[in-house]
Amino acid sequence: MLPVAMVFLIAVWQFSIASSWLQNREDAPAVTESTLGQLVLWLLEQAEDEEPRSLLGQLARARFEETGDLEKLTIQLLSAVCWLHIVLSTGNCFLALAIAYAIWRNWQRLPVAMAILILANGAHLFLYSPAASPWLFQSIIALGWLILVILFLHPTAKNRIVAFLAIVSVLLLGWETIKLAAELLDYRVTRPLPDWQYETRADLTSALDQLAAGEVDIVIADRRLLDDLMPPHPATDRQTEEERNALPRQELRYERVFNRSERYLFFPVEPAVLPRLSIAVRAADAGRWTSTADLRSLKMVTDEGSFADERYLAEPRSLVLLNLRIFNDLNLPHLQSIAQAFLQPARRNGPFLLISILSGAGLFTLSEAALGFAIGAALGFVLGTIFAHSPFLERSLLPFVVASQTVPILAFAPMVVIWLGASAVSVAVIAAYLTFFPVTINTLRGLLSPSPIALELMRSYAASRLETLWKLRIPAALPYIFTALKVSATASVVGAIIGELPSGISAGLGRAILNFSSDYSLVSTPKLWASIVTAAGIGILFFVTVSLVEGRALRQARNVS
Repeated sequence: MLPVAMVFLIAVWQFSIASSWLQNREDAPAVTESTLGQLVLWLLEQAEDEEPRSLLGQLARARFEETGDLEKLTIQLLSAVCWLHIVLSTGNCFLALAIAYAIWRNWQRLPVAMAILILANGAHLFLYSPAASPWLFQSIIALGWLILVILFLHPTAKNRIVAFLAIVSVLLLGWETIKLAAELLDYRVTRPLPDWQYETRADLTSALDQLAAGEVDIVIADRRLLDDLMPPHPATDRQTEEERNALPRQELRYERVFNRSERYLFFPVEPAVLPRLSIAVRAADAGRWTSTADLRSLKMVTDEGSFADERYLAEPRSLVLLNLRIFNDLNLPHLQSIAQAFLQPARRNGPFLLISILSGAGLFTLSEAALGFAIGAALGFVLGTIFAHSPFLERSLLPFVVASQTVPILAFAPMVVIWLGASAVSVAVIAAYLTFFPVTINTLRGLLSPSPIALELMRSYAASRLETLWKLRIPAALPYIFTALKVSATASVVGAIIGELPSGISAGLGRAILNFSSDYSLVSTPKLWASIVTAAGIGILFFVTVSLVEGRALRQARNVS
């Protein structure tokens, strides 16, 4: 009964989410900042354009011409977004009630219902804005984990599809849960340390006078100010000896080379000494204290209200036990941000959505990868067949085939571009370079896999080497060959993307990834992840295609045999 109660709780929770959407106005942040809300705002901008270039923009323009009122169109579209969220949450509510009934009655269609619920709940992660509707977003994360717990408690709810969706859900929920936990911890786990013990003086001159008189050990101050008052240690070529001798504080030195970081074991201490600060010491002590750790037992002063006082020494010190900044929005954006990037223009107020641009770039890269895959697979099959029938050639050439894979692709790609020119052909050759090796090795192994008894039987039938190859060796080698082809399918996509960079081709995914990675900001990072997701999708599509061909080919091979 526990799974039934938990599913019923999911239904009540989904109903409360739907109720909260009913209370939202069209201009509420939860609506306008959602993924679909941002898409609607872009469509409204396109509707105001006299001649929109995209299909969606033309549809929005046509709708605007029908209504004749932009404000009315805005209300209609945002209301549609709001009601779409209401319908989705309400549907999840009724689906959860159906699952509760199915668990109670041990319904045969329970895995199908669980798969639909996982998909529907996961869709919310890509639609809700964490900043505009944090309660809704956190509720969806909690509901996702609750659904996975139900799957664990009720094994009959699982099949292969549900298990796959559950693994994907764990990855997505883990992504958002880690980000939520890191945000609550302010992206780091720290332990407080004692603050700096120091004194302040009315101005820098008073502090340096006390340092010269031996009353204090060091003075922390702005490096540019110290550079105008005393010689550096060690001396630099930037100043001549006459210029250094002309400085007023000859009895003092400031440390030019100074280890600004401080650590306990391998844990860093924050804040570190800022680059614009340095320490002034007496000339006799120059080079004696060269790291932040050496300063803890010294008597130090600085001028009151200075940058060193307010921005470093007065700041609380802490030992950073765990740095979680890799999970901030700059490095790891929310899933909703990535989905929103797909449904926004590549540049501000652009005429085409990023998903349209990446789809075209992805198809172009896929064509290059497919050509390279075909070339590499054919070359690998031919080499594997030759090696299988000629032990001499195998011993002679196979070491060179293996050695070819030790050459880094980043070193090989520019040479191919120089030899063949900047074109799709050179990119295909680079993709083929990554493709042919696994096909060669697995073809060789597969063709040599038939047992000696089977080979002896073919010889007793007076079968030629070609007939033995076609009727015995190739059918036996098909599982090996297709295993290599599935590996090569994804490798060819990687090779095509890498090959586009030195060739200067701007129509593929390689250029898109390079453009978005060059401007690493809160705006471009989701677009970079969108490009990565597109590349991964192409690789998965290619892999699935080869797998489907494998299943058909192996069935035909079994039927023939």
